Amino acid sequence: MDSTPTLCRRRSSASERAKEIEAINSIISGKNVLITGGAAGLGHAFLNHFLKHGTNKVIILDIDIETGKRIELGIEKSCGEKKVHFIHADVSNHKRMTEAFEEASSLVGNIDIVINNAGVLDERRWEKEIAVNIGGMINTAMLAIKYMSKDAGGQGGILVNVSQHMNIRNTAQLPVYTATKHAVIGLSESLSDPCYYEKTGVTVITLCPGLTETALTIDSPNKLLSRVMKADFVKNLEQFSIQTPYVVAQGLMTILRIGESGSIWVIENGSAPYEVYVPNPQALRRHYKNNFSHVEIKVVKGRPIREVCDNSRTGLMSCA
Repeated sequence: MDSTPTLCRRRSSASERAKEIEAINSIISGKNVLITGGAAGLGHAFLNHFLKHGTNKVIILDIDIETGKRIELGIEKSCGEKKVHFIHADVSNHKRMTEAFEEASSLVGNIDIVINNAGVLDERRWEKEIAVNIGGMINTAMLAIKYMSKDAGGQGGILVNVSQHMNIRNTAQLPVYTATKHAVIGLSESLSDPCYYEKTGVTVITLCPGLTETALTIDSPNKLLSRVMKADFVKNLEQFSIQTPYVVAQGLMTILRIGESGSIWVIENGSAPYEVYVPNPQALRRHYKNNFSHVEIKVVKGRPIREVCDNSRTGLMSCA
């Protein structure tokens, strides 16, 4: 992915920040939000920011029953009302996720925003990584579109698929996890096609946080395929500055205000979010000198003849 050109921005004034908060509130206030993996890490930070900006109800889906119930009861005591509903669900289980979305719909009515966040990191159990990070993402995305889609009786909405921003050279020890996060971007790019938006009214955005301080990251050196990789992996991690989930959640609020369907956003090093794009493969074509590539050497009547193919003239081979 390439980053779009950006300009150096001065620090916003208090009045500008107040206007931004007002703009964020206008999008989030009164809305019903569903967050997968909402009991810890990024999901929990997202939950707190949605409540801060006046959301109506928040549904958190998580596999951790004890923590999920504790969050639900804690927020009910502090807010004095049932603002958060916890639903126990494994995102990789399609049947259970279907039931969870039905339950969520019956609790809050229309679902307006879905944060597709749940994920795992364990290269030793890469089948589970694929089941949760790809299968779970697809389950959630498809159900989100089904329940928010205008052509199915919904009111449209926003779907945020959470991927990750990473340097492949520094994540060689996480091949399967890296593959699953690239798959999330492909899923978002397909679902954000204009033909989908015209029918569904669902804006699809991809969020790619950089290195963030969560249990997933802290325990990652112990989840590699081999212990031999651990030293190099830890050394690579030390090259990056780590950010808090709070910063990522705060950045997401800004993205919800300005992000267009199909856009991909990165939040890294605790800085403001910036947009990136996936380049067109045609722009990445490798061209050989004079568009000629050497094929073979033939000998005709004792004289060597070099055969070359000009691929620029036709779609087939034009040989001289």
